[in-house]
Amino acid sequence: MRSTLLLSLAFLLSFTLKAQYGTFDAAGVKAAKATTMIVVLDAGDSPYNRTIMNAVKSEWKFTAAYEFVTVAELGAMPIDPTKTYLLKTAKVDPVKYEATFLTLVRGWKQKKGEPLQQKNNAFTSIASENELAFIMIDPKAINEQNMAPMLTIYIKHLQDYLKLVEAGKITDKATADRTYASRSRLVRDTELLIAADHLDKSLPDAGAVKAHYTSAVRVVSLSDLVNAVNSGDRSITVSDVVMTGDYKNKHCFKRVFNAGTGELMYQSDDAALYGKKEGFIDVDLKNIERAR
Repeated sequence: MRSTLLLSLAFLLSFTLKAQYGTFDAAGVKAAKATTMIVVLDAGDSPYNRTIMNAVKSEWKFTAAYEFVTVAELGAMPIDPTKTYLLKTAKVDPVKYEATFLTLVRGWKQKKGEPLQQKNNAFTSIASENELAFIMIDPKAINEQNMAPMLTIYIKHLQDYLKLVEAGKITDKATADRTYASRSRLVRDTELLIAADHLDKSLPDAGAVKAHYTSAVRVVSLSDLVNAVNSGDRSITVSDVVMTGDYKNKHCFKRVFNAGTGELMYQSDDAALYGKKEGFIDVDLKNIERAR
C-alpha cells in the first residue's frame, strides 16, 4: 500500500511538473527561430488538421517559414536537424497514465534505423531534450466536441512561453510558475467565461460560482466559450479543462487563458478520484479572487 501510494504521488508530481512547459535554454530557443517549422497533420481529414493549419497561418510568428506534412509523410522522411516540428506527442507515466501534448520539437540527427513511433497521430518516441515547448491537450474534445478553436489559444501560448524563455524571464520551473501565478490577479480585470462543462459538480450553477468569485464572470456553454475564443477579445478570459486517466486514477488539469493573447493566466490540477474535483472547484475561484 505504501509503495503504491508513493508511486502514485510521484506520478502526479511528474505530470504537475510537465503539463505545459518546455526547454529553459534561451540560446536554443533563439536558434530555433531561424528554422523552418514542419507542422504535422493527422492522417486523413480532421477538425484538428483544419484548425491547426488556420491557426498557424494566422497566428504563428516564432519562425518565419513553415510547411505542412501528414503523419505518414513525416514517417517516410528523415528528421532534419535544421528544422523544427510542431506535432502531437503522447507521454505515459510510470503507472500507464497517458496524456497528449501539442509540442514544438527541434530536429535531431536520427540514428540509423531509429523509428518514429506514433499512436493515434501522436508520437511516443520523441526525446524530452528535443522538446522546445509543449502544452497538454484533449484530442477527443478537439475532434469530437467542437473544441478545435482552442488550438489557436495553444498556438499563442506556446509562442508566449518561448518568448519568455528567450528573454530570460523563464529559466526553470520555479520562474515559470511565478510568471503564470503573477498573471492570475489580472483575470479579475477581464470577464471570465467558465464553461458549465468545466465546473465540478460541487459548483452546479452561476450562483455557486459567484459565491466564491465577485469579479465579472459568466457560466456559459462550450459553444459560447468557443465563440469568445474566435472573437480574440483581450478583455475576456476563458476556462480550459483536460482530464487524464480513468475512474481510479483520474487527474484534472485546469487553465485560464486570455482569449485574445493566448496567455496562460491561471493553472491548477487536482487528483479527480472517484468522481470528485472533475473541473473547477471553489478553491480555484478563491485563488484567482485572492491573487496578488
